[in-house]
Amino acid sequence: MKKFYKILPVIALAAFTAAVFTQCKKSESSDKLLAISESDSCQASGLRVAYINTDTLLEKYELAKKLNDEILKKDKTIRANVNERSKSLEKDVSEFQRKYNNNAFLSQERAEQEYQRINNRQQELQEYVQRMEIEAMQNRQKVIQVVSDSIQNYIKSEIKGKYDIVLNNAGTLHVADKIDITQEVVDGLNARYKE
Repeated sequence: MKKFYKILPVIALAAFTAAVFTQCKKSESSDKLLAISESDSCQASGLRVAYINTDTLLEKYELAKKLNDEILKKDKTIRANVNERSKSLEKDVSEFQRKYNNNAFLSQERAEQEYQRINNRQQELQEYVQRMEIEAMQNRQKVIQVVSDSIQNYIKSEIKGKYDIVLNNAGTLHVADKIDITQEVVDGLNARYKE
């Protein structure tokens, strides 16, 4: 489960990248050089370029933070349930071993029944863990989709007409601060989220 939290920004970044590039207009003249203007975007014969740092966006976007916190709480609850069930099973295994070593079972058949009961509980625990992992993964996918849709909708409605190309940190090595619109997007998304 913890691995997914490391992957969450990468997945969201990929979804965001796809959204941004599907919204971009193609340049009429691709052989002209880009020159940075004094405005907040990069100009090349009318080509307006902006940049969004998706890591910062996901860290500051209130909806993304809220949904991530909800996932963390659910995961904590799941871990607590699994730990509780595991401890109970370990206690039963320990009790079985103690009884078996002390010949406390009335018959071999009764010992085998108890052994089978413990094996069934262990199988149930494994199935429970698998179900919870699948559920957690599905919840994360839903969260990624909600955040990605929110960002895409914002870009379509608020950013699309202002810039011809919006880049993100997935494929850029250096970006001039004057074309970084990350805070503008964060502020817009957060304002929209609060409404």
